[in-house]
Formats: sequence, structure tokens, C-alpha cells
Amino acid sequence: MQLTGEGMAPRTTPRDRARRLAALPPAAWLFLGLLATSIAVLVAAPWPAELKFRAVLHGLCAQRPSHSFALGGTDLPFDARMAGIYGGALTTAFFLLARGRWRAIRLPSRGILATLVLFVALMGADGVNSTLQDFGLPYAYEPQNWLRLGTGLLMGVSLGVMLLYLLNATLWAWVAPPQLVAGWGEFAAILTLVGGFGLLVGSGWGWLYLPVATALTAGAVGVVLTLALTLLILLYGRENRARRATDVAGFASVALLLGYAVMALIAVGRWYLETTLGIVLPL
Repeated sequence: MQLTGEGMAPRTTPRDRARRLAALPPAAWLFLGLLATSIAVLVAAPWPAELKFRAVLHGLCAQRPSHSFALGGTDLPFDARMAGIYGGALTTAFFLLARGRWRAIRLPSRGILATLVLFVALMGADGVNSTLQDFGLPYAYEPQNWLRLGTGLLMGVSLGVMLLYLLNATLWAWVAPPQLVAGWGEFAAILTLVGGFGLLVGSGWGWLYLPVATALTAGAVGVVLTLALTLLILLYGRENRARRATDVAGFASVALLLGYAVMALIAVGRWYLETTLGIVLPL
């Protein structure tokens, strides 16, 4: 794996971008086609939007109304903790990618790493406390949805950093020198943006339902796609060979379909347990 500087990116014109788009290999068009088809099917399905979002994400979350935030009187398709995790991961990944960390694999400072580990521990502790209450066992404090959301958001920050590091370290033949998170100022900016997303989730504003539910769905698909893609790359021994994103478009297409299949199978299994056996899984 080669380490290089970022350098000055050449200026591109709309014509240059159109030429690059036209020159995409068939595997890249396949991946883009799968994404476009997924969106089209979701939009065209003849059911209310909230039912479609809940069906897509049911395999990843229990979707308990008592544990969920509502926007305009409609429960979000993820409960508070999962909304925090996937929303926080999506926000963190977008911020780091916008900062040019596409190929960065240098870990953050020890202090930031320790804080990211602390975030995971905080969510774990709050989750255990809530589970103890669910099972009628002694618990430390009264669970609250704002705590579920807050600790989920912090976990999402840790997850977003980890997934981007995993993806960069697995795919690229050469990587860039900057740290994945370059200092406490940048870390504070991530926390501010993630906190803003949390305020939107808890605002109750009905007009935000569609964009927030869409963002949560995109975050979930992104997490599943990243995990499936890195697993496939490692299983086939193709790590650290990609020089551009199109080099892994074929694997990404397979990973997307695999992710959809896993999400669907888990959702069907959860639905069967709930409707036939009366078993409600807590996660």
C-alpha cells in the first residue's frame, strides 16, 4: 500500500465530468442502476411512506413506539437508539468524506480514539440499563428516549469513523497522509453536526419526516453495504488493489444485493416471530 500526498486536484469542466461519466465501465453502471432501481421501487410501491420505511428497516430494529421519536405524529422507522446510531454514522461519514478523507487510514490521536471507545461504552451501558428494565430486573436509572438517542448518536460517530477506516484500509492501493479525524477542532465539528441531526429527530416537526426517514434508510444501507463490501474484498483476497472507485464496482453491486437480502431475511424472520409466536426481539 503506497502513501502519497493529496496535491492539487486538476480543475474539471462540465464537459470533462460528462466524458468521465460516459466512460464508466459496465460494472459501475450496474451499481448505479441497482441504486436507481432500489429508489424507484421504494417510491413506486403503493403504500404510505411510513409503512415502506418501516418494512425496509424492520430487520434492523424492533421499532417500538414507546422507544421512538415521532415527527408530525408519525413514528420514525428506527427507535431512538438506532436512529442515533445510523444517523450519527451517516453524518460522520459525510463530513469526513467532504473533508477529503477518501483514502485516509491514519488513526486519530490517542485522546480522540479513547473518546470514541468511551462513546461505545456509554451506549452499551445505557442499552444494558434499558434491557434490565425491560426484563423487570433492578436497573440504575429510568431509561429515557433522549438518552437512547444521545448515546446512539455518540455510538454513530464511533461507527462512522470505524467504517470509513475499514473501507479505506481494505480497498485502496494507495492512501493519503492526513489523519482520519484531524484534531479536536474537527472532532468538535463532527459532534456539532451530529447533535444538530439529533435535534431534528427530536423536534417533532412533521415536514422533517420524509428527509429524516430517508437519511436513516440511507445510513442503514450504507452501513450494511460497507460491511458486506469489505467482507467480500477480504474473502476474495482483493484488498489494497483498487486505484479508483470503479475498480470495486462489481464487488459493490454484489455487496448491495447481499445487504438487501440479509435485511429482507431478518425482517421476514422478525415478522414471523412477532406475528406467529408472539416474540418481540429487543433490538
